[in-house]
Amino acid sequence: MHTEFRTFSTLSSTQIYDVLRLRQQVFILEQKCLYEDADGSDKYALHLLVYENEELAAYLRVFEPGIKFVETSLGRIVVADKFRGSKTGRHLIETGIELAFQQFPQSNIRIEAQSDLISYYNQFGFIEDGNIYDVDQINHIQMVLKKETN
Repeated sequence: MHTEFRTFSTLSSTQIYDVLRLRQQVFILEQKCLYEDADGSDKYALHLLVYENEELAAYLRVFEPGIKFVETSLGRIVVADKFRGSKTGRHLIETGIELAFQQFPQSNIRIEAQSDLISYYNQFGFIEDGNIYDVDQINHIQMVLKKETN
């Protein structure tokens, strides 16, 4: 497994294709959710890609505070079907959190999680913030991970 953290302008055409394909496979085809995945936000994000050999196994994007939410945010968190149940998802989330706090150390991290994954994200310290609401016919909830203060 190897991990890459890139700005949009440093993604190769192959990496962009891999990202869009993985997001399409999971969010649109598997979850049967018609929505605009290419939302114009990728160019403002930092991109975390996790590869198993040459295959994109997992991905997320990181936004600085003020882009999607007041806080730093993680989004489009996705693990390819064949890599679920392994440590790939855990590696993705832990690395995403670490990188987000390195890049934006003064900010908490907010996610818009599918509500079925609340307990999964609780494992990483995220806590629910608000009520469950509908996004493209899938229940979501915002969750926040507070930065540690010493």
